[in-house]
Amino acid sequence: MPLSNSTLGALAGYVTVTGRWWYYYNTTIGLPVSWATVQIYDLEPDGHIYPVGNPFLTDVNGYFNSGSIPNNNDPDGGYGLDIVVGVYATSSIASVVNSTGYYYYNLTTTVWANSPDGTLNVGDLVTRYDERGAWWIYSYDFGLTRGWDYLSSTVGYNTPHVTAVWPYETVPHYHKGGEIDFPSWACWWPDVMLHEYGHHVMYSVYGFIPPSMQNHTFNLRSNSTTAWAEGWANFYPLAVFNDPIFTWSNGTHWADINLDTPHWCSSGWDDGDLVEGRVAGALWDIFDSTNDDYDSLSDGFTRIWSLISSQTDNTFREFWQAWNASSYPKQSALMAIFQNSIDYRGLGDVNADGDVNILDSTIVANAFGSRKGSSNFDQRADLNYDDRVNILDAIIVGNNFGKHYDC
Repeated sequence: MPLSNSTLGALAGYVTVTGRWWYYYNTTIGLPVSWATVQIYDLEPDGHIYPVGNPFLTDVNGYFNSGSIPNNNDPDGGYGLDIVVGVYATSSIASVVNSTGYYYYNLTTTVWANSPDGTLNVGDLVTRYDERGAWWIYSYDFGLTRGWDYLSSTVGYNTPHVTAVWPYETVPHYHKGGEIDFPSWACWWPDVMLHEYGHHVMYSVYGFIPPSMQNHTFNLRSNSTTAWAEGWANFYPLAVFNDPIFTWSNGTHWADINLDTPHWCSSGWDDGDLVEGRVAGALWDIFDSTNDDYDSLSDGFTRIWSLISSQTDNTFREFWQAWNASSYPKQSALMAIFQNSIDYRGLGDVNADGDVNILDSTIVANAFGSRKGSSNFDQRADLNYDDRVNILDAIIVGNNFGKHYDC
């Protein structure tokens, strides 16, 4: 029967190296280095270190265990290996490299000379403070590893490896195929990092990213393909962190954008599915568990992902058409996206139930004569979007009365 690693470690001639890696959150707080590569080395008289055993990963809490390594064949003639521990910001999930030479961010420790057989616990080890931004990018707490783990643990998708280059360029940028360039400031903004990772996810499942305008704005109209590609990327960190607030930065200014608060005709916002922030808000209102105004849907991520991962869309409308063709809830989803000024209802179908009937006429009647801001104004009844409910809206219902829609 083969001996277990624990049995081998207890025998003469083997050493097991354990410990825990941390990175700096700030000058006083450390956070665990999760799922990063660790390599054990032996320091030789020539001053070089040579790997012993195979590389392995820290766990989610930063702990590592090398398993049993032969300890009685140290070429320098000492009693045991002269052990050095190295940690690298790389794995099958992601890598973070510098912009000069593209070396993985890493750190190797001082030496534990002539280590005895058994277990060598090297205790808590910490990466360099001045390189903490690289570990933020890599991290499970804020960065790429967190983005990967969300899909792995939620829907079982193993996103392909991505390489981040930091610090590089002046604005964050995703290169199709698996590289993200982050300027020096971007490492401190988790939503910015996972926005770019969201592009990587879309490229990984689609094989392309819908064409996007070079200049686009969160709250203003662009075009349908830009709004979809950027809207998905804006939504992705919200889902990962389960938080409707997207914190945006350009390196000198920052703003918190709450995707739960914009509504029809919100100040400073354009309406409709050509606006990336509206698309992100629509996805959020499908996903989230908070009811607000016309949104009562709490559907989570699984159905959104099922469509994203099973077919390709160039626009949010195409995504909706796929949703509509499925067995997924329709009326509540129509109203969730309507909350974000995206109106895919059939003409005259005020309550989005698929039929134009007395229920729709009643909603218009109850709001008749009102204007936006009136106590009885109902956005659903303003079918021609002129911020008032009057005979023109009633005519739309009347002209379509009796129709059935499969939106």
